[in-house]
Amino acid sequence: MGNRLGEVANMSARSLRCSVAQAFVLLALVSTAWHSVAILGVADDWPQWRGPHSDGISRETGLLIDWRVEKPRTVWQRPLGEGFSAFAVAGGRLYTLALVEDVEYVICLDADTGEIIWQVPTGGGRYKDRQGGDGPRGTPTVDDDFVYALGADGSLLCLNSDSGDIRWQRNVLDGFQAENIRWGVSTSPYLDGNRLLVNVGGKGASIVAFDKNSGNTLWQNLDDISGYASPIRIEVAGPDGEVVPELVVFCGRALVGVSPEDGSEHWRYEWITTSDMNIATPIYDPKTRLLFVSAARNTGRCSTYRLTATAGSVSSEHVYTNKQMRNHFNSCILLDGYIYGFDESILKCIQLETGEPMWSDRSVGKGSLIAAQGHLLVLGESGEMGVVQATPQEYREQGRFKVLQSNRAWTPPVLVDGRLYVRDLKNAACIDIRDR
Repeated sequence: MGNRLGEVANMSARSLRCSVAQAFVLLALVSTAWHSVAILGVADDWPQWRGPHSDGISRETGLLIDWRVEKPRTVWQRPLGEGFSAFAVAGGRLYTLALVEDVEYVICLDADTGEIIWQVPTGGGRYKDRQGGDGPRGTPTVDDDFVYALGADGSLLCLNSDSGDIRWQRNVLDGFQAENIRWGVSTSPYLDGNRLLVNVGGKGASIVAFDKNSGNTLWQNLDDISGYASPIRIEVAGPDGEVVPELVVFCGRALVGVSPEDGSEHWRYEWITTSDMNIATPIYDPKTRLLFVSAARNTGRCSTYRLTATAGSVSSEHVYTNKQMRNHFNSCILLDGYIYGFDESILKCIQLETGEPMWSDRSVGKGSLIAAQGHLLVLGESGEMGVVQATPQEYREQGRFKVLQSNRAWTPPVLVDGRLYVRDLKNAACIDIRDR
């Protein structure tokens, strides 16, 4: 009996030593993993126009944000086809649209190499624009196993994100007797739960919600012509704590707020601009409940509106209008109560609540921007990119790098896993900006 108890005691001791050793190994692995996260930062996909939160802001850290001494590294560069569609990035793949010869395609590329995995015709031909350039404008939206894309002629497709197989397809202009707008369909399809939302621009079908699984129409409403901007879904709070979901759509001649559930209109403002050029995506600040919109050219201006949730609906009150920020074809960034963006061709910072200008600079020339790690990543139309501190105090640049040889780099960059993906009218590139 004593020998048996001794054996049990020895086995227990060995088991304890093994458990302790395993615990230390597990602790070391966890520590290493957390150390890697601390170095590389959080890497989110960029599955739609203006990123995961539709605001042009990446939450990544561990980035090289001073280019005055150490420059970024070009990972790959390649011809892509014509167009201004931005990249949607998910699962190590890039999704975009491009015109190759006279055929418009949805294209999937390997994010690491730039190699084309698949390309599928949208059914649209060459969309021609003598002023800016031919090709598609809208950006695909990725949702798990499927990607949704809207071509310049109104071709709307749902494809398998892995294989490119078409699940469903329809032309939204033909289906709702809507005319194409001057520079082609440019809005990007927006997913809200089961609803795929598109500013179509038809009579009684200005805004349409499609079933994302079948492509069938869930609801349609309003008579406004389409704008070039993409819609956003926001949450609006009220004084009693009520929160109401709202879909904001910058149509061709109006700014409207509707229920994403059924398209019922909550509020609207007339927004008349030169050639109906309402292009920049609206920006909403939940802290102040301010909605910011901007447009350019002869009628260029910016406005803010305060939204309030009341009795299951949303009301709106005009706050100010001025000419301090006139976005042409790209949207602004909101950081800590300040708006950063291009006033025509000048990079500028203004205060959201007052519209007061804080600083302005010619920077890299007219272009687009996103934000990450407290900095602005600014891409000029010539293909030069700069890093600028996101501060209202003054313009503080931290270096530049030529990412493309171009005169039409009008598409905003995207950032995933420390890599910038950029394109112009005909070419694309991947730039590594991880802190080395």
